[in-house]
Amino acid sequence: MNDRTEPICVERILVSLDSSTHSFAALQAAVELARHYNASLQGVFIEDITVLNLAEMPFHQEVGQYSATVREISTDGITRGIFVQSRWVIRTFHRLINQTNLKGDFSILRGKVPETIEKEAEKCDLLIIGKSGTNTLRSQKLGSTARILIDKGQKSLLLVEEDNRLGYPMIVFYDDSPEGLAGLETARDLLDGGESLVVLIRNDDPAYYQDKKIEIIEWASTHEINISIQNYNARNFGRFIQRIDGLKEGLLILPNIKDAEKKAFIAYCLERVTLPILFVHSTSPKKKIQ
Repeated sequence: MNDRTEPICVERILVSLDSSTHSFAALQAAVELARHYNASLQGVFIEDITVLNLAEMPFHQEVGQYSATVREISTDGITRGIFVQSRWVIRTFHRLINQTNLKGDFSILRGKVPETIEKEAEKCDLLIIGKSGTNTLRSQKLGSTARILIDKGQKSLLLVEEDNRLGYPMIVFYDDSPEGLAGLETARDLLDGGESLVVLIRNDDPAYYQDKKIEIIEWASTHEINISIQNYNARNFGRFIQRIDGLKEGLLILPNIKDAEKKAFIAYCLERVTLPILFVHSTSPKKKIQ
């Protein structure tokens, strides 16, 4: 325990916005975290060239989402729609920023959405997006852009669902990878005095579970943190998720790891958990907790 694992360091936050309700929830979370970290906030709206290119296709008609009315698609119509969306997003961003003393800038860019977000995120420490976008016909809770950015895993990423907010319970999916340890320290950094932290430890291997449980209890005692340790495995994990299903306030912290078996648990969380989800990315070598 000589080397110290650090929480994520956040000096600049990027929040990617569109006109969806998920996106507005992401902006509210971005403002709250910018306050906590005393970080600058960069907002971005991306004019999706994939959508703009639709008007150039030979089948330039669409069916109304709610009315089922067939109508022509035109470049001018799409451009006007995107312009209206961007104006609303900019006004909303500046309205929330002006209610604080935060430093914030906003950009309108054009390109493919995931690639453009990824490029802009290179300049930031934390990326925040809505869990899903403006396509209300998708049955999955996780949008395609969020899925791509999780798979890339280049930056710590916060996903926020509509009408949800940061708060408690704060839950850490513990893993002794660099990302898992950084997630634990990040939770400590975010935890308010007097609040409790819930730590999930896998118990398929009893010896591993007991070893990590003792480590975390000692860590919590050293830092004077109230903790609740919950064990999970493939059989009971679903029952734990059911207990937090539908919660509108809290935070689930997950390590952004590539291990196939552990990724199955994380994928389950993404589809079932409504709480804001923070994926912690770390480039640090593997260290023990202190």
